[in-house]
Amino acid sequence: MKPLAKLAVAAALVAGLISSPAAHASLEDRGEYLFREGVRLASDGNYQSALEHFERAMAYTPTLNVLWNIACCHVVLGNRNLAVACLDRYMEHDLAFQESAEMQAAVAGVEGEPADMPDVRRRGQLWDRIAAAGQAVEKGEATAAPAELRLYGVGSRSVRVKTGEDRTTTEWQRGNELNDQAIGVYRSRGPEEALPVMERVLAYSVDEVVYHNMARLHLQLGHRDFAIAFLGLFQQRLPRLLQSSAFQELMRDIAAAPLAMDTETAHSLVLRLDPACEWALSPATPPVRTEMGDQD
Repeated sequence: MKPLAKLAVAAALVAGLISSPAAHASLEDRGEYLFREGVRLASDGNYQSALEHFERAMAYTPTLNVLWNIACCHVVLGNRNLAVACLDRYMEHDLAFQESAEMQAAVAGVEGEPADMPDVRRRGQLWDRIAAAGQAVEKGEATAAPAELRLYGVGSRSVRVKTGEDRTTTEWQRGNELNDQAIGVYRSRGPEEALPVMERVLAYSVDEVVYHNMARLHLQLGHRDFAIAFLGLFQQRLPRLLQSSAFQELMRDIAAAPLAMDTETAHSLVLRLDPACEWALSPATPPVRTEMGDQD
């Protein structure tokens, strides 16, 4: 995925503090707010906006309930491949759902539909079937599926998706599309409008570049604690950053900044981010030759 690195930072610095509720919220608070908004929008029948809020919530609170709601929205909106992929990921983490014959059959029913699921009434019927299967599991009334009929939730596909090991998956491709879209918005309209798009990427991929991009956007917007949190996740994926004195010094300076940074402080820290990360983002072993060889 493409980083936001080397894109132009807004040259005009506005005096005063960057004001945003996000600057004062925890990851959990932010995720809870986006989740509740998604529930409200879904209750109003606005499933596209609900989906976007649930996707954004995954960036801050990646729980199974959020993933379930994303799958729900994809079914209702007729996004077959993403619906099946998200249900598959959910079932991998919930053994009772994986072992349910009703749930296995319900997901297979979705996968058997055309890719765009054009029949709106059919989408509703499919979701009702999935919801009924889920309720049966929760009440302990599900029928056990024989091992050979468990097609969804088996294996470790979600791990490959999470690490970006398998870049052919529906989720990774969707995450890459959203990442490119966020970069386009950043270039044309700036970080504030790019952030809601970049947040959605983490519903489908946790490539280290996405953590870098999230940290950069929050830092540019003056959100100190969010910037630190995502830089910490970025560092977890790239342990080489622990050896970078420039990166560690940048982390300390961000932590010492005010909770809601003024634009000039945020700007100066953003300018240091790319140089501090460049070494860790380069290949661990550059493809150089170790022998001099003969003269030409």
